Amino acid sequence: MDKQSLIFTSLIAILALSLMLMAIQFLAKKLKIQAIQNEKIQLSYSVWFGAIIISFIIPFKIALELIENAIELLITDATIINTFMAVTEKIALFTGFSFIYTFAAYYIVHILFKYIVGNRNDSIEIANDNVGYYVNKGLVLIALVYSLSNVFEHFLKWFAPIMDTPFYH
Repeated sequence: MDKQSLIFTSLIAILALSLMLMAIQFLAKKLKIQAIQNEKIQLSYSVWFGAIIISFIIPFKIALELIENAIELLITDATIINTFMAVTEKIALFTGFSFIYTFAAYYIVHILFKYIVGNRNDSIEIANDNVGYYVNKGLVLIALVYSLSNVFEHFLKWFAPIMDTPFYH
């Protein structure tokens, strides 16, 4: 492992996690979810929030491993003219796909639960502190993300840089 790839990977993880926190905050505002009631954070909100964070960390761990490998390969490759742009492209691609994968899984579970338990409004459920609903929804979300993580890894490998190995006769 190269020091540069470790530093870049650590910075990417911190930046992506902060972006995910902002995305969850944006989603909560869009859904009109009130996290604090009576100067206390709702338990159902914590379960909802934690399930989304965990379902992001699972694919992002895969993406970080591939980012680290891509950085090492791109830095050592002498044929690439602009190494920084190539590395930035792979970082943005893998991180972006992690975000898309997480929110796609979130909306799939949301639609699935709409058919199973009926049309529920998230803001009302969190206001009523319906913890059981969000534990079930969170477990299904995490299970879906985890079960499809192998597929996600193979999908990301399509975009990974390939090292050409010279064959000598």
